[in-house]
Amino acid sequence: MSERLEKALLILIRIGTAIILFLPIFVYRSVLYPYIFSKIMVFQIIVEIMLVAWLALVLYAKKREKYQINWKNPIVIGLSAFMGLLVLTMLTGLDLNRSFWSTQERMTGVLSLLHFYVWFLILISSSSGQTSSLVSSDKKDNHKTIRFFIWISLASSFLVGLYGLAQKYFPVWGIEWDFILKGSARMQSTLGNPIFLAIYAMLNVFLAGIIFVKTRKKIGKILGFILGVFNIWIMLLAASRGVMLAFVASLILTFVFILFNASSKRVKAGAVILIILILSGAIFVQTPKFKEQAQEMPLFVRQLTNYSSGAEARLDAWSIGLKGFAQRPLIGWGWENYNLVFNQYYEPGYLAKGYDATWFDKSHNQLIDILALTGLGGLLAYLFLFGAIFWWLFKKIKTLNHFKEKLPFLFLGSLFSAYFIQNLFVFDTPAPLILFYFSLALVYLLTLQVRPVTQVAPVRRFPLPVFILLVLLFLPFSLYKFNLEPIQQSHLGRIALEKTKINFKAGIKDYEQVLAKPCFVNPEIRVYLAQNIAQAHAEIDEKTDLQTLGLGTELAIKEYEKSVQEHPRDARQWLYLGQLYGLGAKYNPPYLDQAEQALLKAQELSPQRQQVYFQLGRIYYFSQEYAQALWVLQQALVFAPQVGESKNNLNKMIKAIEKEAPDLEELAKAKKFLEYLNQ
Repeated sequence: MSERLEKALLILIRIGTAIILFLPIFVYRSVLYPYIFSKIMVFQIIVEIMLVAWLALVLYAKKREKYQINWKNPIVIGLSAFMGLLVLTMLTGLDLNRSFWSTQERMTGVLSLLHFYVWFLILISSSSGQTSSLVSSDKKDNHKTIRFFIWISLASSFLVGLYGLAQKYFPVWGIEWDFILKGSARMQSTLGNPIFLAIYAMLNVFLAGIIFVKTRKKIGKILGFILGVFNIWIMLLAASRGVMLAFVASLILTFVFILFNASSKRVKAGAVILIILILSGAIFVQTPKFKEQAQEMPLFVRQLTNYSSGAEARLDAWSIGLKGFAQRPLIGWGWENYNLVFNQYYEPGYLAKGYDATWFDKSHNQLIDILALTGLGGLLAYLFLFGAIFWWLFKKIKTLNHFKEKLPFLFLGSLFSAYFIQNLFVFDTPAPLILFYFSLALVYLLTLQVRPVTQVAPVRRFPLPVFILLVLLFLPFSLYKFNLEPIQQSHLGRIALEKTKINFKAGIKDYEQVLAKPCFVNPEIRVYLAQNIAQAHAEIDEKTDLQTLGLGTELAIKEYEKSVQEHPRDARQWLYLGQLYGLGAKYNPPYLDQAEQALLKAQELSPQRQQVYFQLGRIYYFSQEYAQALWVLQQALVFAPQVGESKNNLNKMIKAIEKEAPDLEELAKAKKFLEYLNQ
């Protein structure tokens, strides 16, 4: 390989990394989940192209030893072990499809995480001790390159924050600022969720700290300081309690470390004062007097005065995750399959908080997710990874004599401690994951001990024509099947959704066309199809095209029969199929029996989920099995008597059956039961 080609491939890798760091600002509006899905699709495309360039360097560079990976590094060992266990538990889990692909809303399946892993390896593989590489072994050039990429991340964070500020403060400009979290004062910018924005901003605060201490030029220090303060402001406007608590906790840990490691008494005294101020402030904001005054203060202050808000739901989700671990402690349920755990151990009291609170696909605790889904081995590998990070940073700090030299590594340690703590209240998402893996590479590179390069034994090179052939065969396939096809499908699904609101017949035709092609995004497209069909049935009038409605219902049934084949252990898929069968029974009465069977399967997978019982009650009513209808609705009420929806459903059923079978013995019993609960 010529030096010119080698340099071009390295430039390609650097450009790809820079684009990846800018992805948080990117949103492609014309897909169903633009905040998450569009970002990860572009990320995967870039990584796959970078992978080809990197493999070419590894196989054909004149000095291939420049691109060795130190597989003995504890960070590489920990991350590789964790990825290996993800793949293993995906294969032994209960829903391989979901484990591999995830969903458009999350995009943290094994496939996406393997792309992050490959990106990390590419970033660190060119650090073995040469000059013409992504990150050179020459200390000065190495640090210059690192600062360059940190500046890229900070520039991206500035644009993300600026967009959020425009949403919040400048709607009068007449510009249509998309992606506003309606009805909320919390900022979300282009990340789709205030929590995700808060995490992203918090991580950039620590990167700004590294820039501040590593940059020699005064203008660089000033700009780094400004961007750090700016990201703190954005984090506060996002007002995520978990992130703010993680940030404060990491600051306390940082000051404690300074207290025991700084040589200057003045620095130690400053650390003590800051620790006392932070702890005193944390206690003060919990006093009744301050809580009363806080009602007139900014939202982030009000959030901090109530640490326990929403804690009950989180604790329940954590408890369910631990039950799932107890059932499958060694191999787990399979990555991304927490929804199966939640369905099986669903607590009926959730419905009192609304239907949105009854479908959890994450426990909102990364450690519990890992424990339940990958077993004990997965959690140990994850903890080993973080242990390796902190140990490697601590080891590096111990080798440095001057306190100022230790600060970049201290900021990195604070970054990972804050990330670890906030993950006790939430879960990994693509934009913060970009910074996590980038920062992981920074730890590897900044703690790197330059050593003589091990010469690669003179072995026969992989045949270049074969390599080119494999690239031509697999790269287009990978780009299309893993990325371009899902983007196209999601885009067409979005068109079908929007068109159905305007022209129901044309929208149904679009749904039929897009769902004819198998793709992992189809289950979520089917959700929107089912919702459109259910809404159309609820709004039937003299203008309704009954023939088109019937065809749409048949299409939805056909598609959900595919969904239960693709995800046979997902209670939600069976529930929706049962609902659709119930709607289709208006045209095809035998669907009532199929509806019952589908709902009984949903009941088996989620034994205490009231929605299943509500639908069963309707099916039994239409089948004129009135006693059975009353029984299942009473059972739903027994699960959680405080849930008003259960009472309403039973009350409506009693009134309906009174018209059909007023002398039914079970009817009188149901009335007495309801009266007893209302006392």
